[in-house]
Amino acid sequence: MKPKVSIIVISYNMNRELPRTLLSLSLPYQKDIERDDFEVILIDNGSKVPPTAADFANLDLDLRVLSMDNPTKSPVPAINFGLKQSAGEIIGVYIDGARIASPRLIASARDAISYNQRAFVGSRGRYLGNKFQRVAIVEGYNQQTEDEMLAKSGWETNGYKLFDISVFDESSGPTWFDPVAESNSLFMWRSLWDELGGYAESFITPGGGLVNLDTWKRACELPETVPTLLLGEATFHQVHGGIATNGSLDKVQEFYTEYFNIYGEEFDVPMPAIRLVGTFISTPPQKEMAEVFAQQTKAPREFGPRKFRRAISARFSLNHRRMINELLRTIRLVCTFRIKEIKDEKAAASEIAASEFFKGQWFAEQYPQVRAGHYDGAMYYLRYGVSQRLQPSVNFDAVWYVERYKDVAASGGNPLLHYIRYGKEEGRRIRALVVNPADE
Repeated sequence: MKPKVSIIVISYNMNRELPRTLLSLSLPYQKDIERDDFEVILIDNGSKVPPTAADFANLDLDLRVLSMDNPTKSPVPAINFGLKQSAGEIIGVYIDGARIASPRLIASARDAISYNQRAFVGSRGRYLGNKFQRVAIVEGYNQQTEDEMLAKSGWETNGYKLFDISVFDESSGPTWFDPVAESNSLFMWRSLWDELGGYAESFITPGGGLVNLDTWKRACELPETVPTLLLGEATFHQVHGGIATNGSLDKVQEFYTEYFNIYGEEFDVPMPAIRLVGTFISTPPQKEMAEVFAQQTKAPREFGPRKFRRAISARFSLNHRRMINELLRTIRLVCTFRIKEIKDEKAAASEIAASEFFKGQWFAEQYPQVRAGHYDGAMYYLRYGVSQRLQPSVNFDAVWYVERYKDVAASGGNPLLHYIRYGKEEGRRIRALVVNPADE
């Protein structure tokens, strides 16, 4: 007999989203599992209009609806209360009740976790829409847009169509084979939840801050656990104005500050060996399947015969060589009708120069070749920052940024320019250089 599964779902003011979430956790939407094999426990954490079991009587689902007597801004007490109420040997936690499940999420998680009593299973999270919801909202994406999109998708009869109208969230991509920072459907054996101590109640910020990331990280760090991720299954986030997912960048920074205050160190994504289990019912786009590796940045092809280049190096100063190379490069671009590249490069260098994270004087002091060659610092950093692993200032660790975000590394683009144009809006983390006091 297969073990029973309990699923804890946390809700707060989700009257629009919950019907879809619970439909996706009921039969016949969920496949390869029987009604008696699982239960869903909905814990309401202080909604203005609390949900009731009668609201979902139409669903083929073993459902209990409970409300917190003393709700808190953080969902952590509600989660831990739900863990105590559950009857299953395997318990899954939905920290965010606004997530629609894919059709074999429960069966796949149960089968994957049965491999080992030290295994725990997560699925990747996705945003409905075509980009990170924090960015999409600024551009006009809203609940009405989402409702119309879902109505046209046919997801209720084929949940795998949700993959066609969604993207990985910040914690889960960019491919199916990358490490994750968290899972919004986290399944563990009851004994492992007990060993972990549930969710850490030291996280008290609205929405729980980084508690979900912390839970995944702590589970990875328990002795001999087997972190497991499902292939082909996911949860899909509905936009609802939640603090953690759709909050401002300032609010996100508060979460990281809380984590630092609790542990005395910055949060870092765990990198354990991950066991991947599952089948792709819906074929993912190539960009989600390809393993992303940092590309070696190739030096630009030098212009002119080798003897001529050697002659330039031998006879002219570094500044003169720079001027000649600049002239030759400009001629080459003009002759090949690539004038736009010149304009685009100048514009990009101007963006870098204007950034608070680029310090021209500091940059020139750190890299003598810049001053010796009379280079424009921002232009030099734009062209050679990646290949020479240069740092633009003490306030932005460009090497760390590239190593942390594989998509940036794979693009071969300048890390500071990426942050200015995209990373800041996307809520990506940055950090300052770690400076050795002896070097100051």
